[in-house]
Amino acid sequence: MTGKPSLLFFTNLHPLPWQPTRATYNGEETKFLSEHYEIKKLIPVPWFVWLKKIVLNKHRVPDNTCIFPFLYVPKVLTSLHPLMMLISVIVSVKPLMWLVKADRVIASWSYAEGVTAAFFKKVSKGKLIIETLGSDVNALMEKPFHRAQMRWAFNNADVVTGKSIALVKAIANHAPKTNTSVVYNGVDFNTFSLRPHPIFREQQIRLLFIGSLIKTKGIEELIGAMALMKTNVTSIVLDIIGDGELIQKVRNEVKVNKLNENINILGSVAHDQLLPYLHNADALILPSYREGVPNVVMESLATGTPVIVTKVGGIPEVVTDCSNGVFIDDLNSQGIVEAIYKLTQRHWNPEFIRSSISQFTWSNTADQIRGLLEKND
Repeated sequence: MTGKPSLLFFTNLHPLPWQPTRATYNGEETKFLSEHYEIKKLIPVPWFVWLKKIVLNKHRVPDNTCIFPFLYVPKVLTSLHPLMMLISVIVSVKPLMWLVKADRVIASWSYAEGVTAAFFKKVSKGKLIIETLGSDVNALMEKPFHRAQMRWAFNNADVVTGKSIALVKAIANHAPKTNTSVVYNGVDFNTFSLRPHPIFREQQIRLLFIGSLIKTKGIEELIGAMALMKTNVTSIVLDIIGDGELIQKVRNEVKVNKLNENINILGSVAHDQLLPYLHNADALILPSYREGVPNVVMESLATGTPVIVTKVGGIPEVVTDCSNGVFIDDLNSQGIVEAIYKLTQRHWNPEFIRSSISQFTWSNTADQIRGLLEKND
């Protein structure tokens, strides 16, 4: 025993033994919170994944972690997910015991973890923080039955946090009685060190995309922009790090547009292996439809590498146009091309870019969460 107070971190979004790149921001958050708390991690995974990875493949789980099966049918009756989560917790027994005994709980993802944790708070009277990450509010709050459950959960939490001012405003709009607080994610400035060489040190423009290959990340528009740039005889290379449902479509588009020499599809890369790619890029590009404050944007800025991003969610809270990055004004292929050209017309100072987010450390994040957990009612 360390003598530290206990904290239960309840989320489906966390690095897993078989998926270490999943939700690395929560891995970082719990690492820094562990300086203050004895942490247990409660991680639901789809029951069919649990059977394959835990039962059949026998992946080892740390002693402070309980990975349990979430008993649900994918894409069916999502409005019942909190009920199914509750049933899953009860039948798995160990999660039930952990939740009932917990004095402090962070539910990172409001639906269904936040709703389920709020139920147990009514029973056990422990302290509860619900962390919202973005789409759990912006998308699910549009569904009446989901919204009703989330409002109830938010009103029964001690505090509901958002990763940006924009997200907290969205929470207040949907659930005005909620006690909210902005808690930004941090950056490990020791891991994401300052780049050793200047931006645009070569004639060739080198861009980097890191994210899920899904429609809302703007990956299709980005491939279209690369085709336009090639047509204009611009020397440009794009490295794509990530995986997702559109990966085969991306490969096909690269082939059809003869972009094999311009686009490198690298697949998933471990979080602690991203630094060389950020150092070698002239800019990170993320043409998302919607975001909170993406950690990859913060990590890029920490290395002194500018970003090309859309003006959505909390991104304008950390990116200033033509200061540490540029905004894509029109989210289409031509708009992305114009943003890339805009980037090339400026001189970029890596030291200044890094200093622009110096306050966003994981230690500050952990201290802020600790203040919320230990605050007297």
